[in-house]
Amino acid sequence: MTRQTTFSGEIIIASLYIDLSFMLNDYAGNNRFDVIVNQSKTITCKVINNSNAETLIWYRGSQQVDIKAENSVNSSTICLPGVTPEDHGVSFTCLLKRDTTMKWSGQLNVTFEPILSGDKQIFAEEGKNVQIICGYKANPPVTMSWRQNGSIVAYPSRFEQLMTSNAWTLSITKATKADTANYTCVAVTPNGTEYKLTVELLIGDRIPGLPVEAIGGAVVVGTLIILFGLFARRKTIFKHCMKSRNNTAM
Repeated sequence: MTRQTTFSGEIIIASLYIDLSFMLNDYAGNNRFDVIVNQSKTITCKVINNSNAETLIWYRGSQQVDIKAENSVNSSTICLPGVTPEDHGVSFTCLLKRDTTMKWSGQLNVTFEPILSGDKQIFAEEGKNVQIICGYKANPPVTMSWRQNGSIVAYPSRFEQLMTSNAWTLSITKATKADTANYTCVAVTPNGTEYKLTVELLIGDRIPGLPVEAIGGAVVVGTLIILFGLFARRKTIFKHCMKSRNNTAM
């Protein structure tokens, strides 16, 4: 009879003579792997207290990692060369091949400087709504703000700032030519370092559109032209229909 117990972060399988547990990077309770961006990281998984040889397998997220047979018995190591910001939060799981319910996993904690992205120049018509979007990634988290022409300003009620998990947005309702300026997205790290992305907003004259009355009139005129054309061809159409009917009757 086999019994599974979880204690202090270790997964222990106990039966008659086996006391089996996992250890990641020589510490059984570690489930976070700290690494700086562009550096390499090695993760080692060991089976301890086992009486027989055990084969290990690895998963990165939901995808199995391809490892050599000699790197899978009792102890297995995977190397992550040059981690990127996209690796942040990715999980790595070590499992026992004969019983995949026996496993231990850890998550990458990648430290990297803020990365800002977005359009460098935006054109908009006067009276239109405008959104200036600054995409960002950072670990550890940063404080975000907007500056107008390099200065922190008290925006009027037409301006709204919105933050999501990956974007810092400045929305302007019914933009005016006075809103033309350089808007700077600023990310401040916990140690006070600033990272900036500047967007030039240009508000131009509103492009005149066709009046509703003119559009409606054009639709009416077009419809009348089609109807008059059909009326003018009524004899030809009727003659063709009669010919088709006579051929069918024969």
